[in-house]
Amino acid sequence: MKIAVFGLGSMGYGMAQSLLRAGHTVHGFDVVPQQVERFRDDGGAGGELADIAVSLDAVVVVVLNAGQTEDVLFGDNGVVPRLKDGAVIMSCATVPPEFAMDAEARCAAAGIHYLDAPISGGSVKAAEGRLSVMAAGRPEAFAAARPVLDATAETVFDMGDHAGPGSVMKSVNQLLAGVHIATMAEALTFGMQQGLAPDRFLEVISKCAGTSWMLENRAPHIIDGDYTPHSQVDIWLKDLGIVLDIARANKFSAPIAAAALQQYV
Repeated sequence: MKIAVFGLGSMGYGMAQSLLRAGHTVHGFDVVPQQVERFRDDGGAGGELADIAVSLDAVVVVVLNAGQTEDVLFGDNGVVPRLKDGAVIMSCATVPPEFAMDAEARCAAAGIHYLDAPISGGSVKAAEGRLSVMAAGRPEAFAAARPVLDATAETVFDMGDHAGPGSVMKSVNQLLAGVHIATMAEALTFGMQQGLAPDRFLEVISKCAGTSWMLENRAPHIIDGDYTPHSQVDIWLKDLGIVLDIARANKFSAPIAAAALQQYV
């Protein structure tokens, strides 16, 4: 397949590399020129979007939020009007479900398939092609995106035959993950304040009922003093904000999510 990946950050770069390893022709686009050059040095294809868009079979969007996804797909230089009929958009950003449903309808009107496909697993699994994908869309969208899913995901959850449920499931995941990170940091600090050695804390908790994937993934970096950035704190402001927006719209009380959000402000 001929594929464009928009967003060569910690997740998108790994996905683009996985697609290259699977034998696809992959064009990478990012607002940071150095990332584009790095990807081309690693084997990515060159070319301007205006010249290659009509030949693309799939577009993978791995940007930060709904606004950036909107710009990539439908903005002044958006890709959707340039694509051939039957091409597929695989939208991986965490966005409100309503945005995903609207994007699906707009893509369908242009003859383009849309897969609501938020991802989870972190940068390491992205680079290994072992992500979890919470995908929702029409059967034709799943079929068109299957080679992309095969190259980038270890597990693909079929969340339904229209866009929206994938983003709902991702919001549930982000509620849990955001709370777990905040609680992990509080628990680690609490233990240290009471005289527990950080490495001993991790050794014990990771074998006890209080552990979580986020604790076992994040705590070692903190304990080792490794502050290499693999993500952005602002992501949790956005994602927990989406959770609370959904909760308010549905008159659902989410006090724990609200308390966790304040730790990222």
